[in-house]
This record gives sequence, C-alpha cells and structure tokens, in this order.
Amino acid sequence: MRLKNKTAIVTGSGRGMGKAFALALAKEGANVVVSDINLVEVKQVSEEIKKLGCETLAVKADVTSKKEVDDLVQKTLKKFGSIDILVSNAGVSSMEYVIDMPEEKWDFNMDINLKGTFIVTKAVAKEMIKKQTGKIICIASMAGKGGAATQAHYHASKHGVVAYVKSLAMELASSRITVNSVCPGAIKTSMQDREVKWSAEIRGAGATSKEIREELSNFTPLGRIGQPEDVAKVVVFLASDDAAFMTGQAINVTGGQVNTM
Repeated sequence: MRLKNKTAIVTGSGRGMGKAFALALAKEGANVVVSDINLVEVKQVSEEIKKLGCETLAVKADVTSKKEVDDLVQKTLKKFGSIDILVSNAGVSSMEYVIDMPEEKWDFNMDINLKGTFIVTKAVAKEMIKKQTGKIICIASMAGKGGAATQAHYHASKHGVVAYVKSLAMELASSRITVNSVCPGAIKTSMQDREVKWSAEIRGAGATSKEIREELSNFTPLGRIGQPEDVAKVVVFLASDDAAFMTGQAINVTGGQVNTM
C-alpha cells in the first residue's frame, strides 16, 4: 500500500468526489480525516473507512471559517500526530449570467472555492513546514483553464485555485512540500446533477437534463461522463511518492476535453 502510516485530511468529503478521494486514500493504507459541513455524512464515510481496516476521524468544518479549520487541524494532530496529505476539495457552483448575478452568488463561489482553499492550505502548510515534508492537492476544475457563459464566477474562482497552487508550490518547495491541483472535467456527482438541471432551465425551449448529459458525453473524446473514482486515482498518485518530482502542476482529468475558450 502506497500510503501506509500516512495521515490525510480531505475537505468536502461527505459525498461525491471528496468521498471517493477519502475512500481511495484509505484503500492505500492512509489514516483519513473526513471533513465537511454535514456531520452526518462525514460520519457515514468514516464508518465506510473503518470497514476497510483504516483509522479515521470525522470532523465537521466550514472551510471559510479559520476557527473551524484550525480546530480541524488540531483534532487531526491530537489523534494522529501529524498531517502528511491534504486534499482541499470543498467547493460549490452556481449558474447566472453576469448581468443578473447578485453579489452574494459571486461571493459564495469565491469564499468557498478560493478563500476556503487559502484558509485550509495555510493552516496545514504551517504544520507540514515543521516536518519539512508533505503533499497538498487542491481540486480545481477544467473551468480553471477556460470560460463559459453563466459560470463566470465559478470559472474565476477555479482559475484562482490553479494560479494559487502554482504560487504556493514555489513557496513550499524548499520545505519539500509538493503542491498540485487536479482539474476534473464532466464528473457524475450531485453538483453536476444540479448544474445539468440548471443548464436545461437556462436553455429553455424544452431542453431536458438527459439531453444535456448526452451532450456532455458526446463532447468528451472518450465518450462518457467521468466517475469520481477516475479523479480519485490521480489524487492517490499525487499523494504518493510516485509523484515526488511533481509540483505546481494543474492536471486535467477530463476524458480528453480541452477547454481553450
């Protein structure tokens, strides 16, 4: 097992890709701290991890709250003694045209997707610097490399994550801490379910969620929508020593989609 005796924190891991990341890390032998704003969900994921024979901890934490993030870090250190891996995954999305967008929706995306990444990585990096080693993986998006109508705020936040990771990687390199981002494409999650529904509503003219999904599949060169496990395999790779000479990268997991807009 590539991650035996390592300790990982995964934010936004109550469901979707975050849950897949937590389970995949555990299957490779890591102790996993499952964190999300929904304590019921993180406890459920934690129970699944226990069944794999791994140590785990469930912690409710809002990534926009420095106090709650600091508490997450301290609880992890108290139980496991160190933090070897961080997967900063917590994220949100919404869809509005810019001219109709309330400031609150802009702030909602920026606060969780970008500021939340900053708060979590800052708190964990301080502990990793003490050990002079660590792996930080931030979940960005293919949206962080392009643009799309109705998602200016989401794309801007994910562009920010990609740029932030490149800068943080430079700052932490001397402490032997690698920092990379992963840029998923169309992945089947509850967030995507909402986005597909919103897309159909915005398009109007009788558009259906099924049609939107078919378009996403057809637009993907590999011919299908991705699964959370597709992304989890890349996260595990980046968390392992197999990626020891990689830092500051933004890795696409898109089935061949290239956003060049």
